[in-house]
Amino acid sequence: MLFFAFIQVCLAAQAPLIPRDSFFQEKDQYAITLSPDGRRVYFQRRSVQEGRLFYVETRRPGREQSLAFDGALLNWHPDPAGGVLAVVQSSGKQLVWMGPDGREKRQIPVFPFQQLRIEALSRQRPGEAAVTIVGEDSRLNGIYLINLQSGSYQKVSPPLDFQKLYFDQQLRLRAARLLNDINGYSIYTYDDKDWTERLRFPFDESQFIGGFQDVVSVSADGQVVYATDNTGRDKSVLLSINVQSGDTQLLVADGKADILPFGAMVGPDGRPQMVLSVFADARRHFLDADARADFDYADRLLQGHASFAEASADGRCWLLRKLDGGPTIYYFFDRDSRQLIRLFDDYPALGGYPLASRKAFSVVSRDGYELPVHVYLPPGADQDGDGIPEEPLPAIVYVHGGPWVGVVHWNQWFHNRNFQLLANRGYAVINTEFRGSSGLGRQFVDLGDQQWGQAMHHDKVDITRWAIRQGIAREGKAGIWGWSYGGYAAAAALAFEPELYACGMSMYGPTDMDAFLRIPFTDNPLWRSRVGDPRRPEDVRLLQEQSPINHVREYRSPILLTTGGKDGRVPQRQVDAFADALNAAGKDVIYFYYPDEVHDYREPGSWVSFWAIAEQFLSRHLGGRYQPAGRDLEKGDYKVVYGRRFIGGLE
Repeated sequence: MLFFAFIQVCLAAQAPLIPRDSFFQEKDQYAITLSPDGRRVYFQRRSVQEGRLFYVETRRPGREQSLAFDGALLNWHPDPAGGVLAVVQSSGKQLVWMGPDGREKRQIPVFPFQQLRIEALSRQRPGEAAVTIVGEDSRLNGIYLINLQSGSYQKVSPPLDFQKLYFDQQLRLRAARLLNDINGYSIYTYDDKDWTERLRFPFDESQFIGGFQDVVSVSADGQVVYATDNTGRDKSVLLSINVQSGDTQLLVADGKADILPFGAMVGPDGRPQMVLSVFADARRHFLDADARADFDYADRLLQGHASFAEASADGRCWLLRKLDGGPTIYYFFDRDSRQLIRLFDDYPALGGYPLASRKAFSVVSRDGYELPVHVYLPPGADQDGDGIPEEPLPAIVYVHGGPWVGVVHWNQWFHNRNFQLLANRGYAVINTEFRGSSGLGRQFVDLGDQQWGQAMHHDKVDITRWAIRQGIAREGKAGIWGWSYGGYAAAAALAFEPELYACGMSMYGPTDMDAFLRIPFTDNPLWRSRVGDPRRPEDVRLLQEQSPINHVREYRSPILLTTGGKDGRVPQRQVDAFADALNAAGKDVIYFYYPDEVHDYREPGSWVSFWAIAEQFLSRHLGGRYQPAGRDLEKGDYKVVYGRRFIGGLE
């Protein structure tokens, strides 16, 4: 058995190196939408500038087809009757309906407008649409019902200040969300006469990713609004709200994580059939037994990686995604026949390459809090699928930014492409969560208050030591890497735990916390309460104590630093100062910056050139493989300040 495991590990090590630029192409398909009749999946392509809407037939997906509009598509929505309603920009802006075969196309004669947003269509009101219009004549601004055959329209409301509107199946306004006077959100219901504020939330950190308090759906008859709410609770729950009386009923709660307003499965009657929370993996809460049975069946076919995306109007067909840490694969599922049909992969650049496996775990911190993690392992390294490699591997502990932007990093390709690259080079990658982040309740966020260099740091240390004990990470060969807050965390880990980490990589992270809390970006109550207030002497002492720049003498392991010259959150001068301090102390530092990049690098060439340098750095200190830099060093516009001699391939 040991010999077999050794052979498998050797084979994994010989897997072909995936060219690094294959990971950093822009995803072409977007706005992927199931038609209400379940017959098509529509999408747009970033590579196609003309007004063209693409689709595949869900039961015969082999041939991609398209509908051509005479101008740019500003917004669009599949019609329950099988066509597409679109706002098109050509010589002017037009509302256009196109039939499913593309031969029937007509402009719907609406008065001249500056903006038109398609709000809702319904199979109970075929041939009509609810829209919001900003007219060239401002007296015409408002919300309208438009007849798609005749073009006749009825104004149902003057302009409203709400950010989101929700309609029932009769296309009647029933709910809305509004930015309120306490910097949070309020949820309103409408009974055909009055708007009534039903839920009122102050600002919280979940608003950085859209907020966890919102309307999920409206019942088909308009009598009930379903919403997520955390009023007087640690974690958000699912409530029903009676539109007439305002009475509420608790429907779903999760003791480990917030119930999210997105990712829900909604039935034809407007009632949620499933809502979602996330604790590394999805936690699905079903309110409909038949939906649960059908989803469980599809999930087994997709090896436990199924994710619900959308349902047809009658609820009998689903658009599903396979989310396993790699590119997203879309599937069509017919609930009646239980037929699962693969549609397409949204990132074909990696087609044919073996990719990393992913497994969710929870780690208990030293003070008893449960922390979710994902472990990515190289292909072939985990023969029994338990998430533990046959032999411990050099490992990278990844720390996300924010630190409040929890939830989104678990299945976002912007993050996961990096994990796949590292796993291909032979590393175990541990994607961490830690106190102070959002998605796991208010208390979990509050636990991070003024704890950047203490309890939040301890969480990453505890996860790293857990990985070593489990046989995931090889002792003495663990590195830590992150960007933004994660860049701080990586720099802090090398300062405060110098014997645990063999190296670290810090991307655009603050390291002088006193200076960081005095810039315009952080000059507000949120940062002062969560991190520290530089106007208070006791907080200044804390900030200085938690600042890696004040602990460069303790560094024993090398660090790689990078930042953007146009970063509006962590000014380049602060990263410059940290690099200077490390260099003056005789520490092993590589520092290069991108003059034209902002916070979170956007240009593919920046990422490709970053990894051309970073792969060499990690291989030198952890022992993984790397792709020779070659011409990839030329794909980014950067300047090397320190460590040029350590970067192979530079002229």
